[in-house]
Amino acid sequence: MPFHAEPMFPGDLYDTTLRVAAAATTTADADADASSATWRQFLGLGWQAVLVAEASGGAGASLGDIAAIAEAAGRHALAAPLVERCAVVPTLLSHISGNPAAETLLGEIASGEASVCPVLAVDDVTPAARLQGGRVVLQGSLRGADLTEPVTHLLALVALDGKDALVLLPRAVLAGAARSYTGIDARHTTDIDVEGLALPEAAVLLSGAAVRPLVDHANAVGALLSCAQMVGAIGAMIEQTIEYLGTREQFGVALATFQALRHKVVEMYVAYENVRGMVRQQVTVLDGMGSALPGREVRRELALVKLYLAVTGRQVAETAIQLHGGIGMSRELPAARLAMHALACSQQWGDRFSQLDRLAADAVLH
Repeated sequence: MPFHAEPMFPGDLYDTTLRVAAAATTTADADADASSATWRQFLGLGWQAVLVAEASGGAGASLGDIAAIAEAAGRHALAAPLVERCAVVPTLLSHISGNPAAETLLGEIASGEASVCPVLAVDDVTPAARLQGGRVVLQGSLRGADLTEPVTHLLALVALDGKDALVLLPRAVLAGAARSYTGIDARHTTDIDVEGLALPEAAVLLSGAAVRPLVDHANAVGALLSCAQMVGAIGAMIEQTIEYLGTREQFGVALATFQALRHKVVEMYVAYENVRGMVRQQVTVLDGMGSALPGREVRRELALVKLYLAVTGRQVAETAIQLHGGIGMSRELPAARLAMHALACSQQWGDRFSQLDRLAADAVLH
């Protein structure tokens, strides 16, 4: 049963990322206070500049190019903040026009001088802020900051005097009360309490009614690219499972000869082809829209794709572990790390319950 997963968007970006990711050490082995060698390579290669317009010093490339990078990284379960730093933040900043601070930051991101972590929770724990004496004073908690690699800034969604706002916070905010967590795929996530933190008014990059649609769009881009990571992980899991079944013997014959196991692999393959086509189509749709924000139907399709990937990714991961037997529970096995990576990606940028809530809310409103 030979099988090789073909990339959704083949090309130099995919091939280069694949080579770098293959040589990467696990994040758990890295120094939490310094950039990993892999992340330094990505910065040097200009991956943060891919979606940045040429006028701001970037490559002005397409979402398909970032999807190629995400898929290749997913094939090696690379726990790096690629989606956050290379797609979500450039998407946000590129839609903020007329703000010198945002334009300067975009150029620094493209050159690798800055690396910005987005904190875009849109629930009732969004930090509150108020204008006081020409300063912006924050109160609350910044939840879910991916600090797997060091940052220079955080870009947070806050409620500024009752209105949505995007505020740029310096790295120094991390010195406050913080709770850090290590995920199953070795990502480092942090919740940061901010109590009376005062920032200059210029830290507000955008405020008002334009913020929420832009944040929703950035979250959707993050969700779609996390799906691209899962597509890469699922394809690699199938390859490794087929190789294992072809070499492992039971009762003197290869496991690959057992029909029940072959049926399981076929189910994995069908699921892979489905999700690969879905993600590729949605990336193509968003690319075709240029700088325009997606409408209701496109947002609905994106939510459905993330919902389907969240469920299917877990099913394929569990099947891969089951077909590997007891060794499938070992972190030393690449297939096990891929399974954990797929599960982690399914939770990022909205798990299946979040997507169901969005779909239900949309149905009620319309």
